[in-house]
Amino acid sequence: MKRIYLIIAFLMVLALPMSCNEETVNLDPIGFTEAGYYQNEEQMTEAVFGVYQRLGFFYKWNVQQFVHRVDLLPSDDLTRTGSGPFENFVGLDGNNGTLSNIYQYAYDMIARANVILQKIEENGDFAYEREPDLRDIHRGEALFLRSWANYKLWNTFGTAPLVNERITDLENAFPPNSTDTELLDQAIEDLSTASQLLPDSWDDGNLGRATSNSARGLLVKSLVFRGSLSNNSADFTEAINVFNAISGVSLMPNYRDNFDAAIENNSESLFELQADDNVLQTNGWLTTATDDFPVIGEINAYYGYYTTSFEAGVTYLATNSLLNAYDPADPRLSLAFDTAGENTNVLKYISTDQLVASGNPSNLSVNNTRILRYADVMLLAAEAIVRSGGSLAEATNLVNQIRARARNSVLADDQGILPPPSTEPADLSVPATSEAALDMIFLERRLELAAEEGHRWYDLRRRHLAGEIDLTSWDFSSPDPTFEFREFNVNFPLPESEVIDNPNMNQNPGY
Repeated sequence: MKRIYLIIAFLMVLALPMSCNEETVNLDPIGFTEAGYYQNEEQMTEAVFGVYQRLGFFYKWNVQQFVHRVDLLPSDDLTRTGSGPFENFVGLDGNNGTLSNIYQYAYDMIARANVILQKIEENGDFAYEREPDLRDIHRGEALFLRSWANYKLWNTFGTAPLVNERITDLENAFPPNSTDTELLDQAIEDLSTASQLLPDSWDDGNLGRATSNSARGLLVKSLVFRGSLSNNSADFTEAINVFNAISGVSLMPNYRDNFDAAIENNSESLFELQADDNVLQTNGWLTTATDDFPVIGEINAYYGYYTTSFEAGVTYLATNSLLNAYDPADPRLSLAFDTAGENTNVLKYISTDQLVASGNPSNLSVNNTRILRYADVMLLAAEAIVRSGGSLAEATNLVNQIRARARNSVLADDQGILPPPSTEPADLSVPATSEAALDMIFLERRLELAAEEGHRWYDLRRRHLAGEIDLTSWDFSSPDPTFEFREFNVNFPLPESEVIDNPNMNQNPGY
């Protein structure tokens, strides 16, 4: 939280008495001051856009300090040519720059959201005089984005501090580590409120902003994640209720539609990063984003780690374990992977990609990253049904809907003729036990969500924490001979500089 300390120090400097004369007193201030900002709907909207803008930092290139590796490499789905700390868990410590970036980006999002929530309370009565309904929408957006950051922090660090109010003085500038599921608890509270405040949809000029379904989808995830650790049936029951409240969405006809630059913000997508083709690397409704913090306009996506275009040819590859998990006739296998590829075998986003047209030295992409898909939430709902003692047939039906879409995901040939659907993956019969049903669901999650958003690592991590699997003896399918997963690796190290500067904060055990 060094950034927070610097801001406080800066504010203290501004408060010091300064020499002045009549000429300097009468000068108009240059730019905005906080007292003169957050005064109307336009300024409040710009502040909200500033939180979305920081979300984009999780998906950008950032000169080889991109953070995708932290979500993608630790699982048994992906490996890389050459060794690395997120591939083999060796050499990880609090000085890792990528982990520091995740920490900084998340708390920047949280800080910006907290400022907005404060200003809505303080200035809301007059700032939304022309559009009073916008007040609740902005509050919902800030809560949703704050919850996404807390969800990310929990899955990455486990014990990162919980900051749910704006820090304005030194007394509150040193929050302690969170414990257990406190970060998820806050996310669940925020998302429950946000789902009631956000609109069901946006007009074409605002596509990509959070909706009520965005909040419900992330709420289902957070509830199931928390419930899988505590085995609290109330979390699973609530997750099912929230899932049933999701409306107006459906699986796309073809699996590949979810990664096509020409089919963004589709019926299956609950929330996406809004990448754009712009020389200035900004997104249409984010170009005016501003708030108390510096704003950098990058809002493009990056998938270069699936190609030989970065890190001297190092590439992220699907493991043999993942490729062998598919039935050879499952269309998802050929749509998502090139099984014959030696240096490049992940096709998601790549085969249907669209790069920024100009001024693009780093292979930036305009293909939106699908952060939250309905298929993901459907499978989590199936898990909630099983864990709550519900109908295994109902849970299996949700899985089979995913599999039916998969076998119908065939592509037309050069003459535009569609082949018949595949026979695989076939519908599954109802498992005999809840344990078998969970195995079925987690396998389907692996097949459907492979190489996306850290889904596999997050699932493995929470199951290890719940005692369902033991990652210390798990086959991660890593070819790196130095690979070693130890119990403490389930949480990554907190930035050492934050631990040193914060007297109330401890490093995660083992680092």
